[in-house]
Amino acid sequence: MEMEHKFMLTDDLLWDYADGFLSPEETRQVADFLQKHPEYQARLDQIHAEKRAFANLPLEKADSGFAQQVMSAWAAEQQPAVATAKNKGNDWIFWAASSVIALLVFLPFLLPSKSAAPAKPLEIPEKWNPQWELPSYDWAGLFGNNTTYFLLLATLALLSLKLLDKYLQVRHLQTAA
Repeated sequence: MEMEHKFMLTDDLLWDYADGFLSPEETRQVADFLQKHPEYQARLDQIHAEKRAFANLPLEKADSGFAQQVMSAWAAEQQPAVATAKNKGNDWIFWAASSVIALLVFLPFLLPSKSAAPAKPLEIPEKWNPQWELPSYDWAGLFGNNTTYFLLLATLALLSLKLLDKYLQVRHLQTAA
């Protein structure tokens, strides 16, 4: 059983066909498809008309020094970015804030915790009886859990650091300009 490959003709493929960019195999496939589907031949004729219209447009010569103006403008735009990249890791505000947030996140793990009553483990019965109620999940237990609390706190800390980093990048760009 040989699986038949469906050929789809797209505008991009038609443009490449009109420009002569296709391989001989692809050119043959497109030509065969165009013979079977004349509505696509009309689209190819439109593409040829557009190509002729583009070819008939007058070319304008760039002013002398145009390339130099573009390159100097580009170099001027790159100057603040280079300065920001060099000074990005040297900002004491960023390091102080990240140290405080890291201390707040890891302090509960470093301090001895109060001994809490161990939670009763979930017991799973050997066999399920369809007459039993479906088990419900203790959402308060999940969100009251210290691990979940500290994971949420760590996520908040990382997001805060990212926000602080973006603020400092913008501040550097404004001072460099």
